[in-house]
Parts: sequence; structure tokens; C-alpha cells
Amino acid sequence: MRTVTMILIWGIAILLGAAAPNQAGWKKIENRSFSFSVPSSFRKTETRGIDSFVQEYVTDNIKLSFDYGIYSNNFDDWPKDTKFDNIKVNGKNARIGTVTHEFQKGFPYSIQIHIKLDGGIALSMFVACKSEKEEALARQIFDTISFNEV
Repeated sequence: MRTVTMILIWGIAILLGAAAPNQAGWKKIENRSFSFSVPSSFRKTETRGIDSFVQEYVTDNIKLSFDYGIYSNNFDDWPKDTKFDNIKVNGKNARIGTVTHEFQKGFPYSIQIHIKLDGGIALSMFVACKSEKEEALARQIFDTISFNEV
């Protein structure tokens, strides 16, 4: 009986953790093409793109940026020791790469998701982290990506 109770509590904890982006303390970032959620502590910077839609959101420990367009980063310039996972996000094939590499000064851990879309368009969302624990938060953010119907 005690084991069953522990399994039930553990299962509820996992569900609550997975639901965190939809609960208080997170905000939804929306634009005409897609949306995603981040903890409310993230603040938008003035970063803009030249030939694609680019934005950046930061905290003291994380720098998150995305590039939505035909020139989105597809890992071609990432180190050879990058670890890759293929997943689905909002029904679309996606590739996540993680590596200990300082693309951003002072942020030695890097994680990115790349999602190919129709018409040569892609979304790359890059997260530079100060420690490995922020990589888990980045994956939670990636899970909230949702594309708008055209």
C-alpha cells in the first residue's frame, strides 16, 4: 500500500511539473506565427533581426533568443560533440542540440531547438545557460511552442 501511495504522489508531482508553463508565474509570448511560454521573470530585450523575425528574452542565468525565417540556425556551426535529440513539438519534427560551449560570453551551456516548417521557413530557439540546470527549463519552454494555423 505504501508503494502504491508513493507511486501516486510521484505521478502527481510529474504532472504538476509538466503543467508548470500553464500555471501562474509563466507568461505567454505570442506573435503572428507562433507562441511559447516563459517564466514571468524573463524580460524582452531590444534585439532585432535583419532578414528574419528575431527576439530575445533574458534573466540573470539565461539568454533565450529565436530566429524565425529562412536563415534560422540549423546546427551547421555547432561543435562536433553536440548531443542531439529528435522530438515532436506541436506535431512538428524538431531537433534539439545540447553542448557545453560558450556561444554567449559567461554562459557555458547551450541548447537549441530547430523546427523546419513549410516554404523553407524554420524556427530556431537558442538558450544560453549559466549552469546545466537551466537546460531543463529550456526544454520546458520548448515544449510550449505552438504554431498558429495559416
